Amino acid sequence: MDSLTQITLGAAVGEVVLGKKAGNRAMMWGAVAGTIPDLDIIANFFTDDIHALAIHRGFSHSIVFAIITAPIFGWLVYQFYQNGIDRTRLYKGSMAGIGVSLYLTIFVLAVMMPTIRGDAPGLMSASLILGLGVLVMALLWRYFSRKWSDVGQHITWRAWSWMFFWSVFTHPLLDSLTAFGTQLFLPFSDYRVALNVISVADPLYTFPFLICLIAAFCMTRATPRRAIANWLGITLSSLYMMYCTYNKFRVNKAYEASLQHAEIPYTRYTTGPLIFNNVLWNGTAETPDAYYTGMYSINDKRPYIKFKKIPKNHELVEPYSNTYEIKTLKWFSNNYYSITQLPDGNYMLNDLRYGSVNAVHEDPNEEPEYVFKFNLVKKDGQLKVSENREMREQAMDGEGDSIGDAIRDMWERGKGI
Repeated sequence: MDSLTQITLGAAVGEVVLGKKAGNRAMMWGAVAGTIPDLDIIANFFTDDIHALAIHRGFSHSIVFAIITAPIFGWLVYQFYQNGIDRTRLYKGSMAGIGVSLYLTIFVLAVMMPTIRGDAPGLMSASLILGLGVLVMALLWRYFSRKWSDVGQHITWRAWSWMFFWSVFTHPLLDSLTAFGTQLFLPFSDYRVALNVISVADPLYTFPFLICLIAAFCMTRATPRRAIANWLGITLSSLYMMYCTYNKFRVNKAYEASLQHAEIPYTRYTTGPLIFNNVLWNGTAETPDAYYTGMYSINDKRPYIKFKKIPKNHELVEPYSNTYEIKTLKWFSNNYYSITQLPDGNYMLNDLRYGSVNAVHEDPNEEPEYVFKFNLVKKDGQLKVSENREMREQAMDGEGDSIGDAIRDMWERGKGI
């Protein structure tokens, strides 16, 4: 899932394992541990799109990685406190600088940039950002006004290692519930665990969890209310995940009934929620020569789903089927992909699992705009492959349909038909 969610989960797990002994230090290091698996994105700077795609959510998201790295990170943090590094002014100043820098980055991206483009943030967004600024200033004042603490020096290497294991391990467990999935069993198997019951970003999962975590953070480690607040966040997020799983069963039943009603001889199908919600779902069914995609809201009163036929066109890339790039894209998409031939003779490979951003209109004549797609360019008998980021770049530049428009369309379609 998104970084904010993983930071929240890691911090909450750190609090459960070590909060009574380490206080906010457990949350801080738990948050750090919750981001460690996603450091595999560094590969983006050193390799091509396809190799980076195979690496992301790979070994760093496996059970073996958590087992191997937990004692290493635990030992490093243990040495950090045993040598008193946390008690130096340089460390305190550095941590304060990092906190202020992160807030300023959020402020620029969420307030300044939209304002410069003439798209000022709404009252709620501005209030949240300003409220976050007040919280950062309050935490910094508290941080520098308190005396040096030796709390970290009384915690063993084993305790730190145990905290790191659970904070790292819960990261891929949560990711395995999304469509992207994780290679949980590497290096023994590259099978991608992707249960697809929740979107890669869902505010209803994250924000109640985050609010409870912040409340716990502001309490002393000795008060029982701190544990109650933290466990409340974990409970709310877990209950919401159960709700998402229940929706998955409901949606699957609706798709099966609709496919049977439409007399589509499917061999398999997949369903998943659209971004930022668990109400509106996309589904794709496979037949020998085509895919059938359809949109469904759990609020729909219409008995059956309308499907759109998508030709496979797999034969267009058959001459390149044994290349590493095509094999990787087939594996990544779980073989839910179609090929589109472009006017210049090149191809586009579309990952159908995430649906298209304009599918909410359900216009059969409209060309789908897929979330994940890849350029396949023929050159000198070879096929050069790269991810097509045009849609996301246009959204960042404020061109084309804005993200806000897409969210409003999803909201209206989510109300049901």
